[in-house]
Amino acid sequence: MFGLALLVLLGLNLRPLLTSIGPLTDELIVATGASFSSISLLTTLPILMIGVLALFAGRLTMALGYKRGITLGLVILTAGLLLRVIPPTIELLLFSALIGGFGIALLHIIIPELTKHRYLHRLGMVTGLWSAALMGGAALGAVLTPWFAEQLPERFYSLAAWAVLAILTLIIWWAPQNRVPLANIPPRDQLLKAVRYPRAWFLGAYFALVNAGYAGFIAWIAPFYGEFGWPAQQSGNLLALFSLVQVAGALILPALSHSQDRRPWLIVAVLTQMVGFAGLSFWPEYSPWLWSALCGFGLGGAFPLCIVMALDHLDNPVQAGRLVSFMQGIGFMFASLMPLLTGWFRDVSGDYSLGWQLHIAVGLVILVFTLRFNPSHYASLFKR
Repeated sequence: MFGLALLVLLGLNLRPLLTSIGPLTDELIVATGASFSSISLLTTLPILMIGVLALFAGRLTMALGYKRGITLGLVILTAGLLLRVIPPTIELLLFSALIGGFGIALLHIIIPELTKHRYLHRLGMVTGLWSAALMGGAALGAVLTPWFAEQLPERFYSLAAWAVLAILTLIIWWAPQNRVPLANIPPRDQLLKAVRYPRAWFLGAYFALVNAGYAGFIAWIAPFYGEFGWPAQQSGNLLALFSLVQVAGALILPALSHSQDRRPWLIVAVLTQMVGFAGLSFWPEYSPWLWSALCGFGLGGAFPLCIVMALDHLDNPVQAGRLVSFMQGIGFMFASLMPLLTGWFRDVSGDYSLGWQLHIAVGLVILVFTLRFNPSHYASLFKR
């Protein structure tokens, strides 16, 4: 039980660095003189870091192990957050995003492998649990940051306040009750070379498309409704609702997926988010809370299902962890471009509709790709 509680606490740390920006976007643009495209990099850079480091997951895990790897990730994340206590400039915020993103990336590398190592026979449920915690942290970042801004002497201090959560997690991580297993890593020549397998690249492309919607949504939903006159707290609450419904999707859909054929539930998840993005594009003022909830449920369910589906391909936890890291590496690098692309659309067109419509088109591609994940073929896809 202590291990599961700690896994939840780790998950809570993975998104406030990103979602705390959205509710204060307009203020930060005024304070720094940055463009929408430049501000979008505060979401793009951490996601890009997750992708880049994931490609080196094998070497990092071998060098650090689980205990020290997560420790280092939390320390670096804390440093990135604490940089935000300094009066903001766009250069400082970008440097903070880069450092904090490096810390988040280390945690993203290690947590799935550690999860399969500890909870092999409850993998779907536990992966859903930490994914739900990740999304819960996103909700907290969105809803509490504007509240912190009202309480603290300087509003930008609210961006740095999330360092407290990272420090608390680091202290508990080193509690005597936390008995972390050693990474049982095979000899280097026997480790999975994911780059050699077409399925690994296909999983990376699939993961990129699945996460593109999330990256675009959290970057722009708050400033999108800010243009309709919503105050920072209300638009932050909308992002928080999205994240909380994500939690429901992350818990419900993997739990319903009892067999290794995850495709029916992935299709449900993708169709749900497509309806939400259609609402944002064509009827944004009609029912914004419903559209955000639909996006949240669909994106929340797809993320853990995609990770579990990748883990299903290989029985060995370390080898499966290598595959997931490669998938995340390719996926997050390309998904990180979505906030930048939609920010550019906003600069050029003057509104966000084209960006939301792009997510609908991406959903159609995901549906086609989903049909190729037949679990009866998994064993043959990674034969040497």
